Amino acid sequence: MEGFLHEVIGKELRRRHGIGMMEGKLKPVHIANALMRAEHGTVGRMSDLKLLMTATASKEASETRLKAARAMLDASRDRWGRLGDEGDLRGSTLVSRVLPLLRTILATDAAAFGTSPDQSSFSSPTALTVTGDPSDDHAGEFVHRLWSGIEDGGRLHLLDLLKSASAPDRDLATVDDLTAVLAPLADDTRQRKIAEWRYEDLTAVRSSAVAEALRSAATDLGTYERHARPNPIATLQRIITLASISVFVHASTRATEWAGAPRRLLLLDASGTKVSPVAAASELLVTRLMDDSRAYMAKILSDLLAEVQTDWAADPHAAFTELARSKAEKKGANMSPKILAELIEEISLFGGSMAEELPTQLVERVDGSSGRSLDGFLRLFGVRSGLLYPQQKNPNKRLVPADRTLEVLTVGTFDAVGQQLEYRDFLDAFHDRWHIIVGGRPEDGALLAQSGAEVDSASLAENSERLLSRLEMLGLARRLADSVAIVGVMEEEQQHG
Repeated sequence: MEGFLHEVIGKELRRRHGIGMMEGKLKPVHIANALMRAEHGTVGRMSDLKLLMTATASKEASETRLKAARAMLDASRDRWGRLGDEGDLRGSTLVSRVLPLLRTILATDAAAFGTSPDQSSFSSPTALTVTGDPSDDHAGEFVHRLWSGIEDGGRLHLLDLLKSASAPDRDLATVDDLTAVLAPLADDTRQRKIAEWRYEDLTAVRSSAVAEALRSAATDLGTYERHARPNPIATLQRIITLASISVFVHASTRATEWAGAPRRLLLLDASGTKVSPVAAASELLVTRLMDDSRAYMAKILSDLLAEVQTDWAADPHAAFTELARSKAEKKGANMSPKILAELIEEISLFGGSMAEELPTQLVERVDGSSGRSLDGFLRLFGVRSGLLYPQQKNPNKRLVPADRTLEVLTVGTFDAVGQQLEYRDFLDAFHDRWHIIVGGRPEDGALLAQSGAEVDSASLAENSERLLSRLEMLGLARRLADSVAIVGVMEEEQQHG
């Protein structure tokens, strides 16, 4: 039963919104790989890299690993210098230390598997090592389309920065150390045609305030990167961080935006402890976001049933049979007749609304702990994007951005290079851009109370002060005289990493 619900709801989420949102495997490195693939239109020719992966694959036999290492040396012995002169490769420095180290670098984000580069996304800043890995489930293509102008909004400069920073033809004498180490593992690039991927979101006929806010954030980050003389790896890290934030925000707002409802408010927790009133309120608001996603899954299931049978609630058995016939493709992805019959009987016995309660109760049986639900996807990817905390399996998360994520959220709020905002004005802009409050404004307490998450004014004021201190540590804020603070790029912070 769970497999059936996972397939039909997940398929509809992709059709509507462009991204697979029912899997728990998505990581920022997958988005990075796919975004570079979409921008450059290429993947790497990596015969040596394939041999390296075979030579370091733990599940391969020792003789298979040695054979792959010898093939690497035979193909390009001059590349390895003295390491290639060692007589017996068994136990050599090359096999025992250098090749495993290279694999560790490539798999820093735990997205490189086995011996196949095509099923891996490497932790690499160069498009030379981009692969055809489909693990992003269209997330990279979605971000590329968002930043390319949707239909006619104009290509954003951030994509040009991405292209330049990851260009496969950069002179190795001028690249960063990591690119210099990894680039020789790829021979060249080849064209990779991206199949046309159409969906209902990000079209001219469906306006989206969320999409426009995310494009504005990308514009502001582009300004920050262009004027602050960063290093390429730091630029790529911030670009991919914003891409990941964009995927999370897009996925978490589908329930409200498609229903025409107000977007959920979130509270940034800077308290530093899980037992504060701010932490409790932040956790409650994140939980509400997850509840919305489960309700949206139920709404999608109801919509799908109505497509195959308008009055499906009058005969749920027939409707689910038709839904399985028309929508399910995987073997074994069928609705369990016994479980369905039990739920129908229970709802009928207690006089409930079949149209409302049956989809809801079915979705409640979908376990999102491994990410195989919309709320599970948001929970896991929110942690991996540096937005949600704690990182453990505790399902109750709160909004505690990591330093890099907080930096990107901040410079994605306004033109941090062209102007400096008073802290109070920055908090206004932060709320307008991200629907996140901190507690430093008079109206924040009332907004939280309206959301059912009351926090006393002293706790909110302290939380705001703690956030300001974090921004100071990041070089994005400064306290002036008369209790005034400003946010923006400070002159001495123009070159950042």
